[in-house]
This record gives sequence, C-alpha cells and structure tokens, in this order.
Amino acid sequence: MREVVPQVYLMEGLRGANAYLLTSGGELTLIDGGLPGDADRIAEQILDSDHALSELRTIVVTHTHGDHAGGVPELARRSGADVVAHRDEVPYVEQTTALPGKSFIRRLLNWMSTGLVFGASGCEVNRAVQDGDVIDALGGLRVIHTFGHTPGSISLYQPDRAILFCGDALFNANPMGGSPGLRLPIPLFTWDRDRARDAAARLAALPIQVLCCGHGEPILEGAEEAIEALL
Repeated sequence: MREVVPQVYLMEGLRGANAYLLTSGGELTLIDGGLPGDADRIAEQILDSDHALSELRTIVVTHTHGDHAGGVPELARRSGADVVAHRDEVPYVEQTTALPGKSFIRRLLNWMSTGLVFGASGCEVNRAVQDGDVIDALGGLRVIHTFGHTPGSISLYQPDRAILFCGDALFNANPMGGSPGLRLPIPLFTWDRDRARDAAARLAALPIQVLCCGHGEPILEGAEEAIEALL
C-alpha cells in the first residue's frame, strides 16, 4: 500500500476500484473493499504493514457495486470489522433487494454486474448511516449522501484536513480505458444522471485539498478547480 497523505493509504494491485486504509487512534478503517478476489491482496498489505487484521474495526461501503463492495464480506469475516453503509444502500449491500434501474437495460446490467461479472455476495451491514453522521476515523469523517450513482452512495469528508473520499461520485480515470482525467460517473451504470451531477456540484462547494476517488489517482492539489471546470 502507498501513503497518499499521513494516515491515508491507497491499497495497491487491486483489480477493482480503489480502497483506502486509514490509520488513526490505534485502529484501522477501510473505505471500500474492491472485488471479491481483492480481499487477499488487501489483507496481505495490512499484514505487511505490521498491523493485525483484528485492528481493522470498520469497513465503509461507499456504494454497493461489486468492484467496491465485492471484497467486503470476506474482509469483515476475517477481521470482525463492522460494515457501514448508508441506510438507503443497506438492502443492496445485503442483497435482500436488487439494485434499481430506471430502464430494463440498467436493471439487467445491475443484475449481471453483481452476480455474473463481479461474483459479489451480500454482506450484513452493522451500522446504517445518513447524511451528516460522523464516522469515528481520521479525526471524524462526515457522511455526505451523494446519491445519484446509486440511491445510497456516500462520500466521506474530513473537514480539518479538507480530505474527501468520494467513491464514484467523481472518477479520476475512465475505468473502461484507463485514461486519466476527472469526470462524472459512467451514465450506463448510474441510477440517476441528474442527481449524480447535483451530487458532484454539492461536493464542489467544499474546501478540498485532497480528493480520493474510487477510480484513478488521488488528486493532491487543485481538486476544487478541477471539479468546477468539470461542472
């Protein structure tokens, strides 16, 4: 894993979306868990950094897509960590309800990507959060309900250090081709494009020094200007 800024690490070598490990207060917090097959890679990197898996106390799921949530069930099982998700995303993370789509094609893609492509299984959510809640990690992470990509998508904001973990509210790479650059979520896999754009605009109003996206390299300077230019 690679240090982004003090106490924030980007897990490396994952096939799915980015996962970030936070170290603070003698405990570890993981933001997203990659694909199901990424659980081993994440666990190995935690152990290689001289931490025990039992130190992983919280896993936050920014949204239920299998490239973000796929590795979470296995990591939670191994570590005993609590799984946190937005209350509107809980049934999709636990897979008691199918992720909705506004057309048959999107519903079909949601079903295929969860079960056939990513092979993700459901995972019990131990804590359901909502907009404005604070997660006890990195000095306090404020939950921002950035719904649009999925109904319960969240971002996490550390106001004192102006660090934003935005999940798929913003991409800093094209996940289909890998080309860099800040962009809105892929329309085909986005529940509501207008709301996704509104979510990005809400994030643009925040002071941001470090932007950690679910795809692409973290942005360590000029994030606010980049979001404004995108919108």
